[in-house]
Amino acid sequence: MPHENPDHAQVMRLRGKRVALGIVIAIAVVFIGLSTAQIMRSVFGAGIVPLPSAELGSAERTCAVGVRRLEQALERGEGPSPEWEQADDVRRACAGARDGLEAWAALQRLILAQQQLTRYVHVELAPLRRDVIAHLPTDLR
Repeated sequence: MPHENPDHAQVMRLRGKRVALGIVIAIAVVFIGLSTAQIMRSVFGAGIVPLPSAELGSAERTCAVGVRRLEQALERGEGPSPEWEQADDVRRACAGARDGLEAWAALQRLILAQQQLTRYVHVELAPLRRDVIAHLPTDLR
């Protein structure tokens, strides 16, 4: 049985470590590249497929019109409104429309972001509101 040279064994271990490190780095680069591409598409709206222009009464048209009206109601800051009473119908239309679920999901993300922002702003403004109220006469508190 031949005896290995200690320097040769050390060189082989070092080469093995380099190969393993190269594999880990390659996997990390691929993962970072794919993640970056996904984030860029989301942030800049690349790859978004708009709902097709469709005839009145179609699921696509009902979804598109409904999502737009709900978005406009959000913009106006309306809570209960005729648009929101139709939200379930819009959701069902979007579920049956080509690319409708993505439109509905985008609306839901907007709603959640607005709710979170509103909640955050109220938390931050609460001390200032208490300060203003403290300056009011008792009958106006």
